[in-house]
Amino acid sequence: MSLSDDLGASPGVALAFATALEHALGDDALLTVGDTRATIAEIVGEEPTRVVAAAFAIGDDEAGCVALVALEPFAEALERAASDELLLTSCAAALQAAIDAIAEVGAIDIEAEPARLSDRAALDEQDNEPTLIAYPILDGGDVAGCFAIYVAAAAGAGRPTGAAPAAMPSAPAGATASGPGPFVLADVEMGVTAELGRCRMTVRELLSITPGTVIDLDRAAGAPVDVLVNGTPIARGEVVVIDEEFGIRISEILPQPTAAH
Repeated sequence: MSLSDDLGASPGVALAFATALEHALGDDALLTVGDTRATIAEIVGEEPTRVVAAAFAIGDDEAGCVALVALEPFAEALERAASDELLLTSCAAALQAAIDAIAEVGAIDIEAEPARLSDRAALDEQDNEPTLIAYPILDGGDVAGCFAIYVAAAAGAGRPTGAAPAAMPSAPAGATASGPGPFVLADVEMGVTAELGRCRMTVRELLSITPGTVIDLDRAAGAPVDVLVNGTPIARGEVVVIDEEFGIRISEILPQPTAAH
């Protein structure tokens, strides 16, 4: 059996995705996975949707992607649940859980790319492909969105040299092969967080907090604070006051890891 056959025979990958998405939404979330459908459109129709996808490669022979196609109300709920109120943040761990489950089902090594915002048209191109697997994601009895898996031959494996893998959702217009250019992302809103420090406490200690309680942090007075974008540290700085409001004066830009090629 092929990997697509293995994935189609068991909903384990979709269940792993739904479970991780429940965790992102919080304790009150209860998501279930419906039976597979022939196309994404059969699940979500033509309703407005938001898409987050993560591409992956299996050696030199196969490539694919996993994606959440969320109806607008569900996308908004996911945004509200994220620490930075971004859809990408709330879905990234769930998509990675799905990719890890695919690796377990196929007993294979997978190289995954970071999750990114995509668009419905990129997935609709694969809607009639036999290797696309689509699951309804149900919130109670209502369809909240669709979880899709697609696996295909990678470029160079029975495909003209230089052709893009059909499994990869196409990037927005203007993006390069290595990722969207800065001019494409210039107007994208991102959540920026300044972190003064952290601490660990038990649930009992958390419940005992009252106005006036002092919480000890793991950082000395006067130490620089971390500046994070989407949960990733990018800089350090010092707290300043500007027109009676707090601000951060950047003192250090943190080096970012170079993406593997």
